[in-house]
Amino acid sequence: MRDDPTRLAEQVSTVLRHLVLLLRRTVAGQPVTSQQYGVLGSLEAGPRRMTELAEEHAVQLPTMTVQINRLEDAGLVARGSDPADARVRTVELTQEGRDRLGAVRRARIARLTTELAALTEDERATLAAALPVLAKLGRAQERP
Repeated sequence: MRDDPTRLAEQVSTVLRHLVLLLRRTVAGQPVTSQQYGVLGSLEAGPRRMTELAEEHAVQLPTMTVQINRLEDAGLVARGSDPADARVRTVELTQEGRDRLGAVRRARIARLTTELAALTEDERATLAAALPVLAKLGRAQERP
């Protein structure tokens, strides 16, 4: 059954859902949602256009605007203009946003470290061997 793509897709989807929930529980109760942390992560490399963010997160522009408004109100992002086109609005991390994102990332890594430490050496090696394949799946949206 390992070579049945549909069955494998179901299993991967289930496992990834559980891992995402594990990571979300790590920061549960924070004033910023997991989705908003995802947006902060998208801004880590530099300013982005609102339309790019909406497309990356598979939401409509008005939905992304609501998220950005909340993040801006919390002091985590700032709006700017595209130097090439003053009509285009961009969003970038503030230092507070960068600090908060770093803290969440450290908390998630600490949680995963604890969970991984409970695995056997062979289980960790198997997981490490699977990472390139999982990374390739994650890049599938970049392919035509």
